[in-house]
Amino acid sequence: MQHLDMNKLKEFSAAGFVKNELVVTDNFKLLMICFEPGQSVELCVMSRSTAFYIVEGTGEVIEAGEAVQVSDGSLVLIKPELERQIKAKSKMVVLAIQYC
Repeated sequence: MQHLDMNKLKEFSAAGFVKNELVVTDNFKLLMICFEPGQSVELCVMSRSTAFYIVEGTGEVIEAGEAVQVSDGSLVLIKPELERQIKAKSKMVVLAIQYC
């Protein structure tokens, strides 16, 4: 069993979003991404399916040009091989789960 205190793992930087890999296996990756308002992840394409769970804050998730507004408790599922991006409107914490 592995126990993580998510509140202690939050880390923010004015220089850019902070991405921490919490768990990495051959077919699963769990990341925490912390954003200051206005920060974003560049457009990218992943070979794995991805789930973004918004722990706190507000922003938007974009998949293949389609944007959805997100806030605390939102869960967005992204298909593999599609362009995606996350943008923070407020201070935001996201759990990103990449899986096969």
